[in-house]
Amino acid sequence: MGQIHAGKDEYLLYDTDDQFGWGNEPIKIYYKKWPNHTTGSVFWTYEKNLPRKDPNRSDVAYPVWGNTWENPVDPSAKGIALGEVFSYVINVHNNIMHLTFTTNNQAEVNYQIDLSNNIDAYGKVDALDNPDGYQQDWFYFKAGAYNQCSTKDAPGIWYTNCPGTGDWLVDKANGDYAQATFYNIELSPSEAPNKQ
Repeated sequence: MGQIHAGKDEYLLYDTDDQFGWGNEPIKIYYKKWPNHTTGSVFWTYEKNLPRKDPNRSDVAYPVWGNTWENPVDPSAKGIALGEVFSYVINVHNNIMHLTFTTNNQAEVNYQIDLSNNIDAYGKVDALDNPDGYQQDWFYFKAGAYNQCSTKDAPGIWYTNCPGTGDWLVDKANGDYAQATFYNIELSPSEAPNKQ
């Protein structure tokens, strides 16, 4: 549903010893609902800032409402129904990414993570992550529906052989599609979070 993408920067990758610029993503926000579930789950992931070929490069998932992607259980009352409106704020102030998720039927959820080191959102050191985090990367923001389903059957998480034909009109009529509605998107300067 939205993300911050680090820039892929050939200069940083090849012309310096810093080894940044792989184009990884410090945040991706997901909504996952399976066909027979009453509600879906909202969660976000942090991608370790490592080269594509590094076996430790992976996404670390954090729950918001419901489950993360590896849990197949219906989140029921802990989840978010189709059509239920929710909001998120991503506020990157100095080196800290502050996240706030709100909706009418669930408690507000907050996270923060320092993008300049390898300490995760629970405050623990991740020895398998880049010790400098994303501190030398530049970012751009994206919002939209990025369907993680594909009709192609091939190795890798991007080719999940989901139902569908690949023909939009046929797939929409059969319910084999993804859709998101954004009622408001606001880009503003970062702000120091309120102290509680």
